[in-house]
Amino acid sequence: MPLAMLQSGHLKGVLLTTTGILILSPDALLLRLIGADIWTLLFWRGLLCTIGMVGITLFLDRPHGLRRLVAIGRPELLVIVVNTCMHVLFVFAILNTTVANVLVIMSISPLLGATLSRFALGEPVAKRTWYTTVAVFIGLALIFSQSLGGGTLVGDLSAFAVAILLASNFVLLRCYRKVSMIPAVAWSMAVTAVITWFLAIPTSLDGAAWVYVLLLGLVILPVSSAMITLGPRYLPAPEVGLIMLLETLLGPLWVWLVIREVPSIETLIGGAMILAALTWMSIAAIRESRRVIPQTPK
Repeated sequence: MPLAMLQSGHLKGVLLTTTGILILSPDALLLRLIGADIWTLLFWRGLLCTIGMVGITLFLDRPHGLRRLVAIGRPELLVIVVNTCMHVLFVFAILNTTVANVLVIMSISPLLGATLSRFALGEPVAKRTWYTTVAVFIGLALIFSQSLGGGTLVGDLSAFAVAILLASNFVLLRCYRKVSMIPAVAWSMAVTAVITWFLAIPTSLDGAAWVYVLLLGLVILPVSSAMITLGPRYLPAPEVGLIMLLETLLGPLWVWLVIREVPSIETLIGGAMILAALTWMSIAAIRESRRVIPQTPK
């Protein structure tokens, strides 16, 4: 029975996280298609996603959803601050470098998360993590060498900051895994909307942009955020990291198929190194964790 429950929870985590990533994968493409300035993008993204996340919270936590939304403590405040900064920097990065650069650089967040967990949670760091770190930083050096001459350095540095914040968010979710952080994500979107409202031009969107922003804000972001917030509660960190790599592959693919944005050769080579190293690290960690799970007698 315990093993069946473990398998059931594991399957739930895989389905939630994978589906969340698949739904989220057109995010960067839609930001490009909307074509608005950064403040207008952040305002509508924040406002509409807040509405969607509040609806999801009221549905999932009924009949206590409203109480959960206002029950904000220290853990939730930390998640709100981290997520607000992350939303702003992600949109800034998308508008100032290629989508491939942003998503490849962001893909190192599981590696950064493992390092942060060492200091925040006292978790040991395996040797494979340090080997992976070397390969990842070689790949990053290739990507940043291209951005130095291409005028995308600010965007790439913003993407690196997003990776650090994303790793911090994962560590916070693990620290407070018994607390549902969906209300905190909703609040972070609300804070983003309030901060950017003063600089945004909400009525500047055209007909097609309205369709994209409504799809992104009311469906894609709230649904995927809820799934990606809930899914990792049922999965070990290595598996979460492996599933998250899907966005790194699918995001640039969507952009290439629709608007023909082609990554540079440095990004392709550096990205391949990073993805290969992270995949190896995650698979090795998954195999090790399965070896130590006790088997029930048949």
